[in-house]
Formats: sequence, structure tokens, C-alpha cells
Amino acid sequence: MEHRILGERYELVEQLGQGGMGTVHRAVDRRLRRTVAVKTLSAELALQPEFLARFQREAHAAAALNHPGVATVHDVGEDAGGGSAEPYLVMEYVPGRTLSQVLADGLLPVPQAVDIAGQVLEALEHSHRHAIVHRDIKPANVMLTATGRVKVVDFGIAKALSEVATRLTGTGVAVGTPAYLAPEQINGAETDHRTDLYAVGCLLHELLTGRPPYTGDSPFSVMHQHLAAVPPPASALRPGLPPAVDEVIRRALLKNRADRFADASAMKAALDAAAEAPAAPVRTPTALDPRAGAAAAGVPEPSPAPPRSEPAARAVRRWPARVVFRPTAEGAVALLGCVLALVISRSEVIEVGRFSHVALGAAVAGAVLLLWSARLACAVVWGPVAEAVAVWSELSRGYLGWDTRYVVIALLLGAVAALCFAAGYRDEHSGGFALVAFWFTGLTSVWFFLDDLNKIGVFYVLLLGVTLAVGAQVLKARTRPPRAAAAPRGTADAAPAAAARPGAAARG
Repeated sequence: MEHRILGERYELVEQLGQGGMGTVHRAVDRRLRRTVAVKTLSAELALQPEFLARFQREAHAAAALNHPGVATVHDVGEDAGGGSAEPYLVMEYVPGRTLSQVLADGLLPVPQAVDIAGQVLEALEHSHRHAIVHRDIKPANVMLTATGRVKVVDFGIAKALSEVATRLTGTGVAVGTPAYLAPEQINGAETDHRTDLYAVGCLLHELLTGRPPYTGDSPFSVMHQHLAAVPPPASALRPGLPPAVDEVIRRALLKNRADRFADASAMKAALDAAAEAPAAPVRTPTALDPRAGAAAAGVPEPSPAPPRSEPAARAVRRWPARVVFRPTAEGAVALLGCVLALVISRSEVIEVGRFSHVALGAAVAGAVLLLWSARLACAVVWGPVAEAVAVWSELSRGYLGWDTRYVVIALLLGAVAALCFAAGYRDEHSGGFALVAFWFTGLTSVWFFLDDLNKIGVFYVLLLGVTLAVGAQVLKARTRPPRAAAAPRGTADAAPAAAARPGAAARG
């Protein structure tokens, strides 16, 4: 079958999807020889004399965005090969599935749903800083890659369409999916970055419950609910959700924009804090619960006693030894270090100071610690690997002497090592990469400055010290009480307070 070619450059290979705004194809850019995604828009839009100019203007603005969570816009144009103008948008090709396709397989785990919403907010924070509002956040416009990363697509299209709709009808109602329209979009009022936050609240609700907050028999019924109704909390459809997550969704869906989160970073901070809050208990009446029998007999349950204000609510501490099986790039690096340390222990690269036994112990310890913390595993297993590399490096004072050039290089490596260790010690999520860099730079510097009698001893001290320091920091982070749990349970102001103080909502 012969493939279509748009603009004498983009060869359409395969149709990936079709929606109200147009059709998406996998295509090949013949000029740059790369795979791209091409979205062809309805030819009827080209009949509007102002649309193409607006569309090109918004696409060019979106092309300035440079963020891992935003699908890059490469080109925009108009093809007249079929006799009529056909606008098209060329974007980065993202291998993966839309959230609409992911949701078709069933509900997502709560941590994954919260993580996806957080990544969308990070992408929106970047676009909002560049004065670009998406206006059509929905599952079909969010791609999920095989690595779990999120890509938001279709920046710029919604605004171009809304401007045409406003010119033709006096409102922007024609644009957007009813289930995700903010009240200001339905009323034809001015939109801003908080319009996107409303849509993210709808998105998170659907990721957690399998349905958007408002449903109805017709688009008009759904839009009316956006304007006047209060949605039930997500926990009513999925029991056990932390109350703080309910609060984040509730605030994002407030009718008045001024009452929502100030920006995407504030909502992201509140969501991070909410994710660390303890889940709401799911009560299941049993024969051992006296209230179950009372309810069955028609006896009303007594009202709970009011909370006492004397002792402060006790913060719930997390169990430090929880094991989480969550494949990450950092975990893969730690696993690679385990394998290399094991190989080095059997190869006798260094034959002094029982180095092979230490390398073997590091490999075993790293494999065990990987189940608890990939960062700590990196801190343990990459030390012997880096030491073996340093032994065989050419940066040795015994060969080079005190040449100024090499002294400066070794000093710079030592400074870089200190910075890498500080970064790895503080970063609770991807500090393992910095710790790997610390080992290679630090041990190379040590190998230059010290003589042979002290090098292996210093390495053992470093290995023990780094392991204890990082292990203590990880233990402290794991046992830190969640921020959202510091207030008494049932306090409605806990999540908003966390949102108002983004710096206090750091992840544990």
C-alpha cells in the first residue's frame, strides 16, 4: 500500500488513533530520517480564514517548550495535495499508550495514579512558566511510556481551536471534552493556568476510580454538573484512599479559580504530601464488632466523642523496613554494580588486604539492600568497582610525580567527589547515580595522592563510612512521620496547609 506524504516531507506509515480534533499517524520525516507523530486536523478547519495563522502561532509557541514530560513540537504546516488544505502538526513520536488505553485495562494502583498526576503537573508547571496553557488535559492527551514516564501532547491546539470557536459562536464551549471542562470554559470566560489544574483534578479522579468526577446521559448534563454540582469524594468509589488525596481533588475542582491551587507546583506539593499520608481505614462489620450487631438491630451508633485538645495528635511513623518492588533506572544501576562487584571478587584484581572478600561482601549486601533502597545499594556495591578501576588507572603519583597538571586534576576530582557525595546523601529518590559518580571521582583522587600502603585502608574506611552515613539518612527518611498526618485526623485544613507551604511537602 502506498503511503501518503504530507508537505512533500512526512510519510504517513500507520494510523495510531482518531479523535474529535483529528487523526494521529506514525510517520517518517524523510528529510531528517526520524520517526515522528503527525496529527492531521479536519480540513473543515482550514475553511476558517484565521485558523491556520492562529494554529501556526500557537504551535510555534509550544515548540519552545523543552521538558521531558512534554511531547516536543517539531513542525506545523498545511498540505494541499488532496485538493483542499489540510492542517497538520508534527510532534515527537512517543512509544507507549495513552492513559485512555491504560484505563481500559482496569484501575491503576494508587501510588502509580498519584505519580502520573504528579508528572503531568510537572509538565504543566513548565508550560505555565512559558505562558502556555494546555486547555485540554485528558487521558487521551497523556502518553505513558514503557518506563513509566509521562508525556503530555497537543500543546497549542486547544487554544487555536478555542479562539476560532470564540470568533464564530461568542463562546469557547465547542472546545474540550465535557468530562474535563472547567466551569470557566463552559461559561466562555477567560481561562488561565488554573483551568489546567481543574482538568488534572478530573484526571486524577478518573485514574483512581475509573470514571471522571461528573457523568451524565448527555454532554449538557455533564457540563451542568461542572457548573453547579459537588462531586462525591474519590474515596466513596475507592475506599481506603488517604483523606488528603480526596482533599487535593476537592480543591482542584472548586468552581472559582481563585479557590484552587495557586499553581501546578503548589498542587504537586500537596499531592506529594497527600501520598505520604496514611490510608483511611476500611471498616468491615464483623461479629467481633459490637457496632455491627447494633446496626443490624436498628440501634443507632453513638456519636464519636469530640477529640481532646490536651495531647497533640501523635504522628504516625512509617515502618522503616518496608520492601518495595518497583523497577527503576537507579535500581538497574545498583543491580549492575552487584554483578560487577561479584565478578571483581572472583578475578583477584587487587590481591591485598582481603579485597576480594570485601568485594564479595559488598555484592551480597548490595543485593539485599536493593530490596529496601536502591540508593543505599549503589553506595555499597560501586565502591569496590570504582576501587578496581582506580587501581588500573594511569593517574598514579608513582608514575606521574607531582606534576602540577595532574595535581590540579586530582584536586578537582576530589572536589567533584565531595559535591557528588553531598548530592547523593540529600537526594532521596535518585541519589544513587550521584553516589556512583562519587566513588569513581573520589577513589581516583585518593589513588593519586596516597601511597600504596594507605590506599586500601582508606578505601575500607570510606566504604564503611559512606554506607553508615547513607544508611542512617535513608533510615531517617523512612521513619520520618508523614507531614499530612501531623494534624489531628479529620482536620479539613491539613492538605490546604501543605499546599500553601510547598517547601514543607518534601517527599519522605
